[in-house]
Amino acid sequence: MSGEVAPRGGSAKPGLRLSILSSGSSGNVAYVEASGRGFLVDAGLSCRRVERLLARIGRGIDDVEAVLVTHGHTDHTSGIRSLVRKCGVQVYAARGVWDAPGVASVEVAEPFEVCGVEATYFEVPHDAPTCGLRLRTEGVSAAFATDLGEVTPQTLGWMSGARALVLEANHDPQWLRRGPYPEELKRRILSGSGHLSNQQAAEAALALAPHGLSEIVLAHLSETNNSPARACGTVARVLREAGYGRVRIRAAMRGRPTPWVEVDPCSGHPDDGCVRGLTDRLFGVGR
Repeated sequence: MSGEVAPRGGSAKPGLRLSILSSGSSGNVAYVEASGRGFLVDAGLSCRRVERLLARIGRGIDDVEAVLVTHGHTDHTSGIRSLVRKCGVQVYAARGVWDAPGVASVEVAEPFEVCGVEATYFEVPHDAPTCGLRLRTEGVSAAFATDLGEVTPQTLGWMSGARALVLEANHDPQWLRRGPYPEELKRRILSGSGHLSNQQAAEAALALAPHGLSEIVLAHLSETNNSPARACGTVARVLREAGYGRVRIRAAMRGRPTPWVEVDPCSGHPDDGCVRGLTDRLFGVGR
């Protein structure tokens, strides 16, 4: 079982919880919940598939109140129209990222509220208009950055202080260079407007670890040029060698929801002894 059922409504813990329902070039969708209200970050799968994946974490399509779009390509947007038809959800996107009819366009770096959560889009370097996302409620925050070619100081600034981070770890550079992709595609992926490597993700995690980071979900892994063990192992090794081995690391997969990531309103360094989410399963890397 890849997902875990979490309590709803009045029994919900303070803070945020999230599960990456599916991640990769075939479709990206995450479910975020705060105080019993839920929304999706991206919806790159059909409404029917999203519904099946939600069921695996004990939720239904009726629990989705909104969709926040980070990237305009179909692997982030293909299910949105059917969700709107079926559920009447509100769709949000940063201006210029996905300017479809009925979408509420919001300005980059301007906070807005969704389901009681303060959400803010921030720019990331990519070869198509793309944004990261910072979510904040009850004194805790989480950040998403799943399509970007490099982690700039500005990007780090937006992610700093997040207790949970969903971050791209697309490829191992050696696997990519030796792999079957055309040379032009390899150059695009490796460029500053392409996709993050495992090592780049590890360096970003290391920069953020002193600022309260306790949970990392590695996302958008290439099926050809990466593996969960390779990605998690690279990031875990860098953090462990720097003394941050207690940061929990997981890899998001295609069609396999992650266990719930609990973003608790604990304070202080991730080594302060507070409980950091649920027990690792399947693709978690132990502390």
